[in-house]
Amino acid sequence: MRLLCLPIILVFIYIPSRAVHIQHHRMSIDSLKTDSDSTDDTNDESKSDHTRYIDISTEYGSNFTYRNQVGPTAVDAPYLYPSVLYHDKTGLWASISAYRLINPYKQIQIDGTVSSIAPTWIEGDLNVGWDFKLGKTNDATVSYLFSRFDRNIELVKEAPENTFEGYFAHNFTWLYSGIRGDYTYENFTGIIHGKRVNVPVADYYASWETSKEWFIDAILTHKDYFDINPMFTLLAGTDNFIGKFIVARYPTSKLAAHYANIASEFLIQEFILDIPVAYNIGNFTITPSFEYTVLTQKVTETAPTSYPIYRLALAYRFNFK
Repeated sequence: MRLLCLPIILVFIYIPSRAVHIQHHRMSIDSLKTDSDSTDDTNDESKSDHTRYIDISTEYGSNFTYRNQVGPTAVDAPYLYPSVLYHDKTGLWASISAYRLINPYKQIQIDGTVSSIAPTWIEGDLNVGWDFKLGKTNDATVSYLFSRFDRNIELVKEAPENTFEGYFAHNFTWLYSGIRGDYTYENFTGIIHGKRVNVPVADYYASWETSKEWFIDAILTHKDYFDINPMFTLLAGTDNFIGKFIVARYPTSKLAAHYANIASEFLIQEFILDIPVAYNIGNFTITPSFEYTVLTQKVTETAPTSYPIYRLALAYRFNFK
């Protein structure tokens, strides 16, 4: 029985696009079949919830940014994202991962100052959670993420310090659909315009995710296959973290001030389409993917209203009895 790529997530969801990113990073690995797999896709008990394994992976991404950042001359910030995940037979799991900028990142602020970031490790994450089933066709996950970010740089970070998440999904056979809820909080401290700021923030998010999976078997050998699993996500929530951050960073921006005023409202924020194509052979997976995000709000006068991100992930799974 083939393992379905279910959205049972290593959850790093504070920044909306982050959710889809991390989800498909793990989903591409979860497409791996076990030795007992057959052509029957209907038995949900075959999924990897009841297996023990270690995943070692790394990902290249074209842009480590929140909404392509929000500065008037922001440039892409390509990154590497290595990760190690342990998953137990009980469904308990833990992972450690980090982001490293590949190229120098420069950005001219509204006041004319230039911020420059050399290639460096900018964020580390520790994530723990539990995957479990509710009946044969329902899946659930609860998790906690602890994130540390270099406070001496002016990139908008990808996750707050603490994120609690719950996830519930149903397999409709022809479609897989789920709802995710997040609570995040942090006493944020960082350097903005040469001054240290201290901003306590909390946010709430909810997202609806729907995906459809196709397999193409026996591409080059009888053991390899493609797994194509496009996903659409609609995300709503508050955005106090970014609202308070940008009003301090862009004090003369009228749109930044407007966004800060509405950031505490629970609004639809993003529409995201993610298309990963995983090639699996043995325990190895390579996954190119394309993500496109449409925003409902402009954060500053020069912020984008939509943007693409390209990714390439390599992963290897070590299975244990």
